[in-house]
Amino acid sequence: MSRALLLMVVLSLSAPCVLAHSPVAPGPCAASETAYFACLTARGKWVGLCGNPPRSLQYRFGKVGEPEFRYPEDPAEGLGGFTFAHYWRYQTDRLEIGFRNQGADYSIFDYTEGRRRQAGVRVTTADGKERTFSCKGKIVSRLAELTGFLRCDPDNALNGGQCP
Repeated sequence: MSRALLLMVVLSLSAPCVLAHSPVAPGPCAASETAYFACLTARGKWVGLCGNPPRSLQYRFGKVGEPEFRYPEDPAEGLGGFTFAHYWRYQTDRLEIGFRNQGADYSIFDYTEGRRRQAGVRVTTADGKERTFSCKGKIVSRLAELTGFLRCDPDNALNGGQCP
């Protein structure tokens, strides 16, 4: 019995090392970038926010290696065009990273309410049409880590009309 216990302890201590060196799942971000947000939509397209703030940040949508849309085109231009919004209370956490491109507003979102989670990207065109691309399956989200790099959006209701 003590050998079984010892084996369990050794395996539990070595698991983080094994996981840390496991190959990264395919996604929209390069190995040299941090994936601040990544998920696959129901239609097989990736939604991603990738970069290395404060130097670079880029939104990507489409297939791996063949994004249909990137913002900004050059990741080094990235941080200035993005805004941040965050709201939380007991059992509720809502984060959004937004940007505007060619008259359309994009919002990368990650909402948790109780045990229910919704994430993806919402696009609102100049004429008010809205389309949401929801994540299906595993969601990588480190949006909260961007708070110190992006400017707060005082117009986003999640911020309660004020920014620190």
